[in-house]
Order: sequence, then C-alpha cells, then structure tokens
Amino acid sequence: MKLQGKVALVTGSGRGIGRAIAMKLASEGARLVINDLDEAPAQETVDAIKAAGGEAIACVGSVTAPDFAERFIGTAVDHFKGLDIIINNAGYTWDNVIQKMTDEQWYAMLDCHLTAPFRILRAAQPVIKALAKTEAEQGIRNVRKVVNISSVAGVFGNAGQVNYSAAKAGIMGVTQTLAKEWGRMNTTVNCVAFG
Repeated sequence: MKLQGKVALVTGSGRGIGRAIAMKLASEGARLVINDLDEAPAQETVDAIKAAGGEAIACVGSVTAPDFAERFIGTAVDHFKGLDIIINNAGYTWDNVIQKMTDEQWYAMLDCHLTAPFRILRAAQPVIKALAKTEAEQGIRNVRKVVNISSVAGVFGNAGQVNYSAAKAGIMGVTQTLAKEWGRMNTTVNCVAFG
C-alpha cells in the first residue's frame, strides 16, 4: 500500500495498458480517476477497482475535447480533494505514409498525444502549486508524479507513422521541460517509451 491516500488520474484507463496501470495503482492504495472515450469500459474499470476494495470514479470523454482537461482535474479535486499522480496514457494510431497522410490524420495524432497532455498538465499546475505551497508551509514534503507515455516510435521513428512519431517525440520535450519547471513543487515528470 505504498500509495495509500494518493489521488491518481489515468487517461485511457478503461482498457489496455491504461487499465493495467490503474489497477496496479489501485492495488497500492491510490484512489483513481478513470478515463475512457466510452462509458462502459471506464465503468468496468471503476467497478473492478471497487470490487477489489479500492476507490475510483469515472471521467468519461475524449481527452481532445477543449473542456476535458479542466473537467478531468476538477473530478479529482472535487471528489477526492487532492491530486498526486497523473498518467497521460490515452492514445491510438492512424497510420499512412507521408505522401498519403491527410491533415486530419496529422492533427488527430498531435491532438491526442501532445495537445491533450499539455492541456491536462496546464490545468493541473495551479492545483499542484497551491497544494505544494500549503504543504511547504506545514512542513510536509509530498512528492507528486507525472508519467507521460511515449513510444519507441517517438525515439527512433517508424515507417508509416510520421504523425504518431512526431507527437510521441513531442511529449518527450514536454516531459523534459516540465521536469525543470515543476521540480520546485516536489513533482517529478517522467516519460516511458513503450515498444
């Protein structure tokens, strides 16, 4: 129960890698905000966490929606009164070689894998700053965590995935920058490149 009492938010956690991450965090005592594009898988993950004795709530919707970030962070603050862990995991691929790739395909990948995490972290910053300030005044050192999910395609590129590779390379830049900006708030920002 290393994460007892912590509040964790995981995008794309209704299925796949996101669900596995959420279940692991819950098994360590974290209280979860679960997200999926569709209500049914999100609720299934919430139900599985609750059945195992944990706490979870769903925040259903597309991470690319303009109002999603504030709603996602707001769900954690309103329901659990905290914010400790953010996992930017939601994603998918829409492949094509560059000469056949449409603007829609290009922007869909940037919106999901780069703009959505940016918006979520931007919405989280004032909350994390205020919490860190209050904790510092009380002599409490609470380390928060952000993990952005990238891909080996973002490190090495991948044929047919110029859009996905560009977005996944971009999230590494976001990660490195926020690690420098947020260290003073006792928040570590890391990136994992699966593949």
